[in-house]
Amino acid sequence: MNIKFFLSLLCYFTFNIYVCAQEAEPTFLQRTMHKVKDYLDKRSINRIDTNYLALPIYGWKAAVTVNFAGVNTAVEGHNIPTYKDIDVNMHSSLNGHTSLMLGYRGLSASYSWDIAHGYSRDFNLAWFGKQVGLEYRSHSTDGLHGVLDASATEGNVPVRRGDTRLKATIINGYYVFNYKKYSLSAAMKQSLIQKRSQGSVTAYAAFLAARLEEKDQTLSSMLNGITKIEFYQAALGLGYGYNYTPNRGRWLMHISAAPLLVFFNKSFITANVGIPLPGGSQYSTDISKEVHTKNKFFLTRGSQSIYALQHKSTPISRYRSAGKQHTFQIRIWC
Repeated sequence: MNIKFFLSLLCYFTFNIYVCAQEAEPTFLQRTMHKVKDYLDKRSINRIDTNYLALPIYGWKAAVTVNFAGVNTAVEGHNIPTYKDIDVNMHSSLNGHTSLMLGYRGLSASYSWDIAHGYSRDFNLAWFGKQVGLEYRSHSTDGLHGVLDASATEGNVPVRRGDTRLKATIINGYYVFNYKKYSLSAAMKQSLIQKRSQGSVTAYAAFLAARLEEKDQTLSSMLNGITKIEFYQAALGLGYGYNYTPNRGRWLMHISAAPLLVFFNKSFITANVGIPLPGGSQYSTDISKEVHTKNKFFLTRGSQSIYALQHKSTPISRYRSAGKQHTFQIRIWC
C-alpha cells in the first residue's frame, strides 16, 4: 500500500461522512456504514461500568503521529554447514517516522513512512476492543546498518544503509481481565475514556516473521554467497497495566509491564551455492538451512508509559514511551 492510495482512502471516507450528513436519503453504502457505526458503538460500551469508562463524544478519528523509533536486528547461529557460526547485529537510525491514521472507535488503519530518508514503510491495521485486541503490522526498511560476522568470513563484514532490506510481519494480541472498569484501548487508541483510575491483569500474545535480504551483490560476495536470513518467533506473556486519571479525568497516565516468554524461535539462512558440472561448467542454486540457536526459550521484557490529554470526554493528544520508542500524536475527532 503506497501513500497516495492511503490518502485517497482517507479523503474518500471523509467525503462520505460529509455527504451522509447532508443528504436526506442516504445511499446503500451510507446506510451500511451507519449500521457498522451503530454496531461498533454498542460493542464498545456493552457490559462496561460507566462509573469508570465512557465513550468519547466523537467516534471517527484521524491522527498524525511522529515516531522516533529504530529497528534492531540480532541473529545468532552455530554449527552451520560451510559457515559454522554466524552473528548478525544491526540497527537503524532513530528516524522521524510520520504516520497518518484513520479509525472509528477501536478499529483503525494507519500508514507511516520515513520522511527524512525514505528508508522505511509501515502499514498497521488494528482492533482495540474493551476486552480483546488484535493488531497487524507490515514493516519494511532499507535503513539497517551494522556488522555481520561468520566464521567463514575474514572478520566482521560492515553493512551500510541500503545494502539490505528487512521485511517483517508482526501480529500482537491482548486479553484484559478487568475490562468492565479498566481499558487498555483508552491508553493505546483512545477509543474509550478512563474516567476513574483502575488497573487490570492482561494477557499478551505476539508473533513475528521477518526476512533480511541482501540488495548489493558485493555484500553477498563478501559473505560467501549468503543472500537471505529468515527468523520466526512466537511469545506469550502476562502482565499488569494501570490507568491513573488525575484532575477529574482530564489527564490519563498509563503504565504497564509484561514479561513475554518466547516459546517458538526459528531462523533460516539461504546461500547461493555453485555446483560443478561435467565439462567444467557450474550450476548455481539457492540452498536454505535452519540456524541452530543457543536459546529456544527465553524471556523478554515489555513495558511502556503513556500520557494523554482528555478534554470534555475527548482525547486530543498522546505521548508514548516504550523502551527506545517515543511517539507523539495529535488527534482530530469528527
